[in-house]
Amino acid sequence: MTEYRIDDLARVSGTTTRNIRGYQEQGLLPRPLRRGRIAIYTERHLANLRAINRLLGNGFTLKHIGTFLTNPRASISEVLDLADLLDQQWASEPPQAVTVGELARKLGPLDDSILADLVRAQIVIPTDDPTRYRPIDEHIIDNLGQLVERGMTLSDLIGIHSEFVDKLDGAAAVFIKAAHDEIIRRRGPGWIPTTDDEIAWATDLLVTMRRAGTQNARAALDRALDQARENEIRAHDAAIRNLSDPAED
Repeated sequence: MTEYRIDDLARVSGTTTRNIRGYQEQGLLPRPLRRGRIAIYTERHLANLRAINRLLGNGFTLKHIGTFLTNPRASISEVLDLADLLDQQWASEPPQAVTVGELARKLGPLDDSILADLVRAQIVIPTDDPTRYRPIDEHIIDNLGQLVERGMTLSDLIGIHSEFVDKLDGAAAVFIKAAHDEIIRRRGPGWIPTTDDEIAWATDLLVTMRRAGTQNARAALDRALDQARENEIRAHDAAIRNLSDPAED
């Protein structure tokens, strides 16, 4: 069995001695063997460090890595902490709460009914202060505001947004279910990762599927919007031709 002193371990694992000591303090690495006053590390320490490096490189936090390495009996959903993990990995920081007046400057007049519709559509979230709401995403508010400026009604836009998001939710479920099905296909129902390599494989598959879903959806949505625009233009042109050239009795 290969043995390493801490400087050698840092070099072959691509990290620093400070990080190694820090991971030990957080329970991510087992304590080294002792030979007198010299700390001796083994291939197990090297494997753990490489797993940590891979997970950090994929955007995982030390909190998640601690779960991966110290809780092998947890279910796959608990180990991967998907809701928290995926939100942190791909979503921007949640916007600050804004007043109803600040929302109104972008979206137009807001009565209690419209505010309730915005909440139901998950465009804004209520706060403890009834005069302040937290937007889910500032881009959504800005985009709705631009369409309101162009004469569209906010109530119609809220309905359009809700229908659009519902369809996206279904598309997203296809990708995540595919990753889950692949794990079951390879490992069987009820499988949970128990080694560093298994953890790295499962997380890499889910991360890659999530990234592919995002990129594929963006490209497909661009094409779909262009096609929908062309379809509407053709339908509009056909309606104009029918009006200008009505069929003879």
